[in-house]
Amino acid sequence: MKISEFAKRAGVTVKTLLYYDKIGLLKPSQKTDCGYRIYCEKDFLVLQQITTLKFIGLSLSEIRKILHETEANLENMIIIQKKALEEKKKHIESVITVFNKAENQIKENGFLEVDKLIDIIKITNMENKVIEQYKTDENLNLRGNLHSYNTNKTDWNTWCFNQMKIPTKARILELGCGTGELWSKNSHNINEEWTITLSDFSKGMLSSTKNRLDLVDGNFLYEEINAQNIPYEDESFDVVIARHMLYFVPDITKAISEIKRVLVKGGLFYATTNSGEAMAELNELVKNFDCSMGLHDNGMCNRFDLECGQLLLKEYFSEVKVGTFEGKIIVDNAEPVVAYKASSIKGSSVLMGEKKREFTKYVGDYIKEKGKLTITTKSCIFKAKK
Repeated sequence: MKISEFAKRAGVTVKTLLYYDKIGLLKPSQKTDCGYRIYCEKDFLVLQQITTLKFIGLSLSEIRKILHETEANLENMIIIQKKALEEKKKHIESVITVFNKAENQIKENGFLEVDKLIDIIKITNMENKVIEQYKTDENLNLRGNLHSYNTNKTDWNTWCFNQMKIPTKARILELGCGTGELWSKNSHNINEEWTITLSDFSKGMLSSTKNRLDLVDGNFLYEEINAQNIPYEDESFDVVIARHMLYFVPDITKAISEIKRVLVKGGLFYATTNSGEAMAELNELVKNFDCSMGLHDNGMCNRFDLECGQLLLKEYFSEVKVGTFEGKIIVDNAEPVVAYKASSIKGSSVLMGEKKREFTKYVGDYIKEKGKLTITTKSCIFKAKK
């Protein structure tokens, strides 16, 4: 077939075939003495391969490697392209979410300012990062591993439970329940007259919680809940618990307002968080290694910590008390330290590959020189009454 006939049969333009010939992607089987390009059935099959690989998003240079270089790995290229498309899908879904929120704002107010659109985008991006971070309990467990080296051997979950004064008969809501350790570690103290609603925004985390509490006696209910919009009537609960999660909520004040709304009069709210002083030695170590990574602080914890949280809660609750939980992590190997930082929201994207290997060596050298790494820990529980 001459080029015009081949193009017509293949459903492409002559211009496309000329370009493929020029870049060495698809050369005709023959060329006549007069310079006419002649294509055959084999060329048609190659063109079908090109069309297929283009459809899945591979570039022409990648396709040329697959077709003409034996070392090119089609499977790897498909995996890479699939990952790229998944990221693109996430971005599109994020944009749609922003549009939906913006549309709701316009319906409520009749207009939308540019500054408000910027806020919506920031909030949506934050929500997506947190959702990705806690899709499963893996990152939570990695960070918990470092705390197993704490010299304060009082169990955190037991300590928290003992700080709470829960009525004999109570409707309890835990927001951001994680893996349900508060209840599994204190199973012997669960009152049969408690109705305990465990919630999280992550289906994967709720699934982990159900598995952990499968053999624990208790009236447990499981709900996927956004703390900024709690789907219950006013005064539905006697106790609300939010442990180390409020700083992840895009609009903290809205969440606190919702918590107050669903609490009965005289109801209790227990919230835990870290102190800004916590992990100071580790943060200094990271800063000295490479401050450009932006991992030399406690990340989102700073949005609601011991130092600012009490003042914020006092705006909503008549009585706010605080209890503190302090300790020292003493570790003699780099692995749990690196895993802690690498599993954070920002760390998971910047502390990887060669950078992670460099940091592991840096921490290892520090421990070898000093004999150990000591890290201060300081957390608290706020006890608020409506």
